[in-house]
Amino acid sequence: MHPFTSLMLWGWFALSGLLLPLGNVLLCYSFGIFLLLLLLPDTRWRWRYVAWFMLPMAIGLWLVHGGWLAFWLRGAPIEQNSMPMAIALWLKLLAIISSAQIWLQKVSTRRFVRALFSSRLPISFAYVLAGPLLIVEQLRLQLSVIKDAQLARGIPLDGAWHQRLRALPALLMPLITNALNELAIRGAALDMRAFRLHRHRTTLWAPTDSRRQKVIRYGLIVLMAIEAGAYLWR
Repeated sequence: MHPFTSLMLWGWFALSGLLLPLGNVLLCYSFGIFLLLLLLPDTRWRWRYVAWFMLPMAIGLWLVHGGWLAFWLRGAPIEQNSMPMAIALWLKLLAIISSAQIWLQKVSTRRFVRALFSSRLPISFAYVLAGPLLIVEQLRLQLSVIKDAQLARGIPLDGAWHQRLRALPALLMPLITNALNELAIRGAALDMRAFRLHRHRTTLWAPTDSRRQKVIRYGLIVLMAIEAGAYLWR
């Protein structure tokens, strides 16, 4: 499947879950997608990312919309009138993030970048989308080098959580500085390669696409527009 087709499928799943009201359908939909994440062998390990995001989110929504935070800070009476809205929001986020993790596992970064550069999108727009994906590995290597250097200086980046939190600027500031310093180098490299001289570029090993998949993508876009319009019309 072409990366854009799977991306449109994820967008349809996410929008459908976002428009569902609180009820048994939304409950089955959200936990069904999370169960699919657990059942697929290659995506099973990603449940940790979903849990690390959704569990603190549940605690935060319970404190705010359950009235406990206002009760502890101001002594206000506990009112849970907005808890159904918070539960619906949590279930929708569960469906969106679980389906996103499935898409991220099924579509590799290299394949998605090749799809961007071989598409009909303007090369400047495609590079804006692909640029962060292209430098992720470089940033990871720089972060490892900076961490080793700061540990050699005695900064407790491997200590307790409060020590790591206080030492976080010592890790991020050199990383941001290096990234900003490389902007001029990257710009000069793009100018040497005649960036934006041609409207479209081609790439080797472009993902295979077909007329059927294009029809599916445009059909999903129309379907999402219909769903959103019907939801707003009510």
